[in-house]
Amino acid sequence: MDKIKELFKNRNRVALLIVAVLFFWAKTMLAYYTQFDLGVTGPVQTFILWINPIATTVLLLSLSLYIKDDKKSTYTMLVIYFLMSALLYANVLYYREFSDFMTVSTITGNVGKDVGSNVSFALITSSLAMAHLSDFVYWIDFVLLFWFVRKYFKENRESESVKPFYKRYALAASLSALAMLFGNLMLAETDRPQLLTRTFDRNYIVKYLGVNFYTAYDAAQTIRTNHYRAQADESDLESVYEFTRNNYAAPNEDFYGLAEGRNVFTIVLESAQNFIIDYEMVDEEGKVHEVTPFINSIYHEDATIRFDNFFHQTGQGKTSDSGVLTENSLFGLPEGSAFQQLGGNNVFHAAPKILATNKGYSSAAFHGNIGSFWNRNNTYENFGFDYFFDANYYDMSEGRTLDYGLKDKLFFKESAAYIEQLPQPFYTKFITLTNHFPYPLDEENTTIPKGTSDDDTVNSYFQTMRYTDEALEEFFNWLKDSGLYENSMVVMFGDHYGISNMRNPELAPLLGQNPEEWSSFDNTQLQRVPMMFHIPGYTEGKTYETYGGQVDYLPTLLHLLGVNTEPYLFMGQDLLSSENDQLVPLRNGNVVTPTYQMIGSSVYDTKTGEELTDWMTEEELADFDQTVEHARARLRASDDLLSLDLLRFYEPSVLSEWTPHSYQYLNQMPSLKNHPQGAESLIGRLGVETTTDLYETNAPELQEPDLKEDEEALEEE
Repeated sequence: MDKIKELFKNRNRVALLIVAVLFFWAKTMLAYYTQFDLGVTGPVQTFILWINPIATTVLLLSLSLYIKDDKKSTYTMLVIYFLMSALLYANVLYYREFSDFMTVSTITGNVGKDVGSNVSFALITSSLAMAHLSDFVYWIDFVLLFWFVRKYFKENRESESVKPFYKRYALAASLSALAMLFGNLMLAETDRPQLLTRTFDRNYIVKYLGVNFYTAYDAAQTIRTNHYRAQADESDLESVYEFTRNNYAAPNEDFYGLAEGRNVFTIVLESAQNFIIDYEMVDEEGKVHEVTPFINSIYHEDATIRFDNFFHQTGQGKTSDSGVLTENSLFGLPEGSAFQQLGGNNVFHAAPKILATNKGYSSAAFHGNIGSFWNRNNTYENFGFDYFFDANYYDMSEGRTLDYGLKDKLFFKESAAYIEQLPQPFYTKFITLTNHFPYPLDEENTTIPKGTSDDDTVNSYFQTMRYTDEALEEFFNWLKDSGLYENSMVVMFGDHYGISNMRNPELAPLLGQNPEEWSSFDNTQLQRVPMMFHIPGYTEGKTYETYGGQVDYLPTLLHLLGVNTEPYLFMGQDLLSSENDQLVPLRNGNVVTPTYQMIGSSVYDTKTGEELTDWMTEEELADFDQTVEHARARLRASDDLLSLDLLRFYEPSVLSEWTPHSYQYLNQMPSLKNHPQGAESLIGRLGVETTTDLYETNAPELQEPDLKEDEEALEEE
């Protein structure tokens, strides 16, 4: 410390820069080795990892040396150092939950504008949930630098012994940084050819070039994409059109039209992972609890077609990405959220439009949060949803909400008043919220104990998942009592993982696995989510082993409803088709098939989980490489279609009959009640004012105080 202080006494800004670079390098290494899973192997990659923070750090800090005034220059360096530290720490927090790095879209706010105080609070609490007390190590260096600089200027306020300004020092630092950066790029290109042109994994760029470089690269890519979008024309569609024609899988005649004419309830199960199906949790007292008994019962019914190798394929857009995947059979963007970046402007051939023009369906989306969150209100208009019931249509008063919106039991109960007025047949979409990270739940709503891992987030997950399960049972009971159930199809699927890769080792013992042996393969297996089509009256339902993902949902759904999908530019395939190639591209570039899995740069046997890179023959490896290339071609075709808004140049003839409505999501009840098809609504058919009196719930928020006291007394007895 004395030596550092002596350097400051001499006002040697170059020395300050060197100390700052060393400090920043040290905490970057700390993040690399303790927070990020970069997949570093071998001495070359290790060497590149160790040098990659240096060049950009020197380059950025050297900018302050061009300022002649000593005090202004020093404080400018501190400001730059603070901003770099904030960027690094923000990525640490983000990576802990999402196993990914922040993009420019994320930084500038990819959850939408004017999201409201409840969402802002949710984002703050989520960040706090990801923060650790030990994180002070990412800021102590800045505090020390700031303290030394302040102390020095205070002690030497009247001193005239100022080191002269030498512009050549600034220039030398900048040129040295550029030279180091060029050398870093050459080493990276040697070990990972075409790193910046063919990567689907941000981990690679950070591993080889560092967080600062990655952020600048991402900004450049964002600007480049916006430029190409403006320059795109109809010729850019040709290759995508040809790809989708070759990718088409014809429907299975045994299932085509199986649910034709039925109402559709699509229920998006927030953060539900496939391991939760039939999962039995043992509490600290040794008592066994079935976490999702109702979902399990629906899953195993003969009326349900279910898939147990169904993967979420979302990226940074999380739930909003699942909306792009399932409503359009397109992937989300490589960076950020398509809802936020493109949803308000792009042309989409989404489920509501297709069902309206092909089968005369009305459509509605339901979400217990404000409509601007993830830019849903604008995006749903472009998808063609006739109605969107957001927080404006629900009682969001204190005690009824959690971090990200209305509690599920209250959400489904209040939704009944709108469902009963929808013209039939209808296509509806519900997004649950209670089982959302960080999984808070008040004690009066918990009915099973927490899990027994060493991670409280993992433990709470089981309680909130159980709450959602109970809410669904109440909703199904109302569907049956109201008369909607028999003429409907209920589709349920998970939107994305609930337990992040960082927490998977804590989850491992609860799944009967050894955390010490946990691998990237195991992480990938946990990206499977529930997928079930429940068709009341159908008796031949079973579990299908077909490998697929969310991009395959829409072709499967439409074929079940008797809609021809051949005219559309879908990236997915009907899961029930005999022509389905069982190829699952994940958004990060990993590829899953029933035989092999490409995870990072390694190949695994799907059945055993063993790494096979050294065991496969050259012919087998070449065949699989071709499969991987085809999977990633799907991602590229989808990215072009979305990023360049190519659907504006293509319109299937059937969609030419579709005309956009004058959407009034904030004042839509008058038009709903006076809809020309109103007689076809549930209450119109029954000739009653409402069916909501049939809805029964045990939500404590809706019980009379004396009844709650009686129940508590019974529990005590």
